[in-house]
Amino acid sequence: ATHFHSGEAHRCLIIQPYVKWGPHKLKISTEEQLEEAVALVETLPSWKVEDTISVPLDTLDRKTLFKSGSMDRLEKVIHRNHNITAVFINIGNLARVTTSILQENFGVPILDRYKIVMQILKMHATSKHAKLQVALAELYYIKRKSERNLMFFTHNTEALKLMFDSREKKLKNAIQDLRNQRMMLRNRRKQMDFPIIAVVGYTNAGKTCLIKALTGEDSLQPRNQLFATLDVTLHAGILPSGLEVLYVDTDIILHVEDLSSSCFEYKRNHVITTLKELGVQTGNENIMDKVVNIGNKCDLVDKVKDLVNDLDILVSAKKGIGLDTLRYHLEKNILEATSRHKITIKVLNGGDEIRWLYKNATVIAEMPDETDTQYINAKVIIAHSNLQKFKHHFISQ
Repeated sequence: ATHFHSGEAHRCLIIQPYVKWGPHKLKISTEEQLEEAVALVETLPSWKVEDTISVPLDTLDRKTLFKSGSMDRLEKVIHRNHNITAVFINIGNLARVTTSILQENFGVPILDRYKIVMQILKMHATSKHAKLQVALAELYYIKRKSERNLMFFTHNTEALKLMFDSREKKLKNAIQDLRNQRMMLRNRRKQMDFPIIAVVGYTNAGKTCLIKALTGEDSLQPRNQLFATLDVTLHAGILPSGLEVLYVDTDIILHVEDLSSSCFEYKRNHVITTLKELGVQTGNENIMDKVVNIGNKCDLVDKVKDLVNDLDILVSAKKGIGLDTLRYHLEKNILEATSRHKITIKVLNGGDEIRWLYKNATVIAEMPDETDTQYINAKVIIAHSNLQKFKHHFISQ
């Protein structure tokens, strides 16, 4: 048998099966699927794409996946090219029996999308939380494959099941401990009263590049790779008024979209469906009300107007186009979402009121009062709850 070892780098033939018609025909083009598959492989260090082939199918449910004619043609391609060390079939999760048949026929390891993505996630998982999540996902994969394989070896099944269950319980407990720690940090952020912005989008839409452009964070290095950013990170940014925000999760959701993608609608629908599912799971069914749609890479598209219908802002994070407009749009949305007021308050110059405002609000500007030089007009952004406290401390006295 030919086995896949996770530490090995491969020269891959990528095969893109596609259903020609019917309900299983995808809206994303075969070319774009192949582009994404190539990007996945090239994300892995030292891995190379030797060749790509698309193969039409009438169904994805055949045990051998390919009909005999297609199988013969593929075998000839693989056996003629001695540089090919593995075949990546760009399907989510191949059945074990299909993998075995294809490995037998092709004589090289067979990789599905799940295996490739797991390799990439392992490579990019830097935090303890991300590493645990990857280990759990890998365990589910191994468990499912092993259960199918052990149907005929019942004397081993129970012992293996106990081992899997024990490992799964340990991983889940460790993940829950880290989640509890993160919840404490999240509660601290809420007490500090920072507005919070989440950035979401399909892989390679330019999320990291946009966060870097908005925050000036030098530690962020955008890369043209899929799944390059796996860990949740905090990045502070300043809105035009001077209001500091954190770009993570979430009072506002920035949905970053790649305008240059030929499958723009498919990718948009994929992200929106995921957000809606997340909203249902977390009991936040109004999640779409928080979304601001950002069309990124507008400099790469000639006819942007054809895509603009429900895009809020057009930007090029790389070239800095539209970023000021985006910041002002974000500020407006943040003020509404977090019940903040942008107001001017007349206070005594150097008095307790202005000190209190600097501590509990964002002071944008101080202007001398023209009618009385002892006073200043402080232009501030203040949360509704803090405005009530200010009134209680200083106005109702």
